[in-house]
Amino acid sequence: MRPSTRWIIGIVGILLTTVFFLVPFAFVFMMAGKTAPEAARLEFSWPTEFVMLDNIVAVFQARNYMLIIAFINSTILTVASVTLMVIFGSMIAFVLDRRRSKLNPWINGAVLAGLIIPPAVVPTIWVMQSMGLFKTLIGLILIEVAFGLSFTVLTMRAFMATIPREIDEAAIVDGAGPLRLFFRVILPC
Repeated sequence: MRPSTRWIIGIVGILLTTVFFLVPFAFVFMMAGKTAPEAARLEFSWPTEFVMLDNIVAVFQARNYMLIIAFINSTILTVASVTLMVIFGSMIAFVLDRRRSKLNPWINGAVLAGLIIPPAVVPTIWVMQSMGLFKTLIGLILIEVAFGLSFTVLTMRAFMATIPREIDEAAIVDGAGPLRLFFRVILPC
């Protein structure tokens, strides 16, 4: 294939991709600026009366500011669960990668089973109800951590394998204990 043909195919591909991505955004932008009767017609046209700011305020005030509350809850859930998964997953990965024992194959099997076996929803709800964590943000965070920990452990273990063991030995010679070695040397890597 000639270079000019490749250039033409590339430009056509970029233009098609741009159209496919920008047309829905243009539709949403135009619909957000219309009044309710105009928006109900679902026409791809400019609004006769541009009321986007009023519509945005109405969306945020709807149902006692439910959108803002959902955004705050989602932020708390994401930050807390990802933080816990990174800390616990990297700790497990550090121990699995650096310390050899007879239990490692069993623990690896349990981690893989956590990826393969689908989560059981009904028993999880029963446990959460018995602990008083059902329909709470803390319960949701714990569920996210429990379901995402297997993947985090596999990812972190692959990363821990790339860190040279000489760094561990140097930190131990400098007087670092296991916790200091992990939190001050390995985790920041």
